[in-house]
Amino acid sequence: MRFMIFLFALLSSVAWAAPSSVAILQYHHIGDDTPRVTSVTAEELEAHFAWLKENNFTVLSLAEIQQRFENGESVPEYTAAITIDDGWRNVYREGLEVFKKYNYPFTIFVNPKLMREASSQYMGWEQLRELQKYGAHIANHSNSHWHMTWRHQDETGQAWRERVLADVLDAQAEIDEQLGEQPRQFAYPYGEYDVALEEMLAEHGFIAFGQHSGPWTQHSPSTAIPRFPASAQYANLESLATKLKSLGLPLVSAEPKAMLVAPDEVTPSFRVEVTSIDDFNPNQMNCFAGGDVLQPQWEGNTFTVQLIKELPVGRSRVNCTVPSLSQQGRFYWYSHPFIRADQKGRWPD
Repeated sequence: MRFMIFLFALLSSVAWAAPSSVAILQYHHIGDDTPRVTSVTAEELEAHFAWLKENNFTVLSLAEIQQRFENGESVPEYTAAITIDDGWRNVYREGLEVFKKYNYPFTIFVNPKLMREASSQYMGWEQLRELQKYGAHIANHSNSHWHMTWRHQDETGQAWRERVLADVLDAQAEIDEQLGEQPRQFAYPYGEYDVALEEMLAEHGFIAFGQHSGPWTQHSPSTAIPRFPASAQYANLESLATKLKSLGLPLVSAEPKAMLVAPDEVTPSFRVEVTSIDDFNPNQMNCFAGGDVLQPQWEGNTFTVQLIKELPVGRSRVNCTVPSLSQQGRFYWYSHPFIRADQKGRWPD
């Protein structure tokens, strides 16, 4: 009888265990003379790295996290990853001493075509090689940083696929030629993707990262991995600390899969199914769309969120959070991205 009680308790604890979660920080510029919306200063970056160290975070490379998740292995309780998009020259100039001091692994997503065309703005291969000595991994951000889901006028689906695939593979070939073969990791320009783009990247062995927020878990779609922006107002450590300690929902599925909504669908909804609700009270979940607080509607392990205000033209996201029952002070976090196009099928950068 005692054994049966012990076994039941053990199984219950397993059912309540939160999935291994990794908070990926996303940066762009490092400096105080660049657009604030995509910038942190060197002092802010060092404060973030110091906080990770002081709070006993394990910082892992994207490749190691991917391998652990694919092997069904866990990561330490508090784990983070560091990513920097675009490869701006100020990342080297302003960040080098911080990278040397902490020697954390981090990933720089680069655009080889832009590196050639605007060499005064972007790092060159020699600078990237030097940063590799201090923890940098170099990955693919497309060749030219364009809106990859956009079709040219009268462009067929096959022609679009060939154009996009060439852009991605040409960039990867140049990265591999310059630095040796690198893991196939891709960051979507502007965080924009659709199902066709996801499928194409998966077919060619890439994992891919967006710009919607939330932790990376074994349940995350491998071609729509979320990241937390850590620049501008998001650089504040008080709010960033909550995100770094957050937990990823154990996703089964999320619909719609595509970010782009139909032109006349100005107040869309989304639907999310999770494996378990054992570690949180569904009634405590709140979803945030701009200034609106939305209450999800639950049916079993599935919740639906209906927007009530019209989406603006461009990119938006709805963030949903709910406190963990087993880990005090930690929140499950899910973010659903949307894009609303204008009448011409376009939206601003």
